[in-house]
Amino acid sequence: MQDTVQIENVESLKEKLLHFIHNELLPFEREHEIDSEKDIPMKHIIWVRKRSKELGFYGISLPKEVGGQSLSLKGLCVLKEELTKSGAVLWGHVLGEIGGPLRIGKMLKIFSRDQTERYVMPVINAEAGCCFALSEPGAGSDAHAIETTAVREGDDYILHGKKHFISAATYADWAIVIAKEIVKKGDERVTAFIVEKKSQGKSGFELGKIQVPISGERSTAELIFNGCRVPSSNILGDPGKGLLLGLSRINENRASWGATYLGVAQRLLNLSIDHAKHRVQFGRPVGEFQAIQHMLAEMATEIYAARCMLYDVIEKIDNGKDARETSSMVKVFSSEVANRVADKAVQIFGGQGLMKGHPVEKMYRDVRMFKILTGTSEIQKNTIAKELLKK
Repeated sequence: MQDTVQIENVESLKEKLLHFIHNELLPFEREHEIDSEKDIPMKHIIWVRKRSKELGFYGISLPKEVGGQSLSLKGLCVLKEELTKSGAVLWGHVLGEIGGPLRIGKMLKIFSRDQTERYVMPVINAEAGCCFALSEPGAGSDAHAIETTAVREGDDYILHGKKHFISAATYADWAIVIAKEIVKKGDERVTAFIVEKKSQGKSGFELGKIQVPISGERSTAELIFNGCRVPSSNILGDPGKGLLLGLSRINENRASWGATYLGVAQRLLNLSIDHAKHRVQFGRPVGEFQAIQHMLAEMATEIYAARCMLYDVIEKIDNGKDARETSSMVKVFSSEVANRVADKAVQIFGGQGLMKGHPVEKMYRDVRMFKILTGTSEIQKNTIAKELLKK
């Protein structure tokens, strides 16, 4: 009975979300000519955050006691698929994934009461944004190689260094920064700090170079720490346990991103089907040619297989089962499926699919990042192999 209620609730939420997407979000983007490859004014980000909060979507998977709906990971993934399938530019701000409460949801119990009041609740209430800063020029997949340092000076810590490829950095009012704490000469440990953005003479991180990836979005940037002063009360969790913060959410994060990849892949398939029905060559729709039919069939089959894998693993996570190996399987398989689907979509659209500004051309660039973000395909395969060999 509980599962039935959950399914019915998710279906109701999905219908509500689709109404918002097609009757408010997409019209808003058209009205304001929002382009994912151009600077998006902060007022538009604030609008979608606050409107989503009003409708109950923002931070929907958070516990009810902090304003969420305790939605399961499965339910969250269903909504993520619909958002990415819609093609909405601002999709990542609706649930609070880009710089919002989903960024810190798995770490809520780690924040102190004071930190929760000062930093967490403004994010949950759509009044502030945050980001998670781990990657550096010399520390990507090898997180232990970080060089950003934190040295104690009285009741404060002084941070020096640079983070890069930080998602949502351009929308962040504060960041969770993983730094190498220098306890004494020869004694180091990795600690997490809450660091505010520098403003009005207040010490904090500076936003460095906007790093525009192949997809063209302008939401990723460097964070610069140039003698940045942070109070010791802003240590997040226990000193020396900084890397565990990232690891605590890594399995769920890798698996749930599969929903994003599948949403994009499904949109590519839907556009390809529509094109095959209406594009006429040699006197008939190209969908009547067996070569096109086979590509559509292969796209649909791979998406179906990836979706079955995704929700099988998501169910394991929701039930508290270990999913280190299988979440990596979801990440590597769904990201590579999205790439194969995108490649076929370009082939089906022909010259149109190569043109700048066409949605298929844009998604073709988007999906190429999927095999690298949140851990490369090679890192996922390493994880899978290690788990297999342990057995």
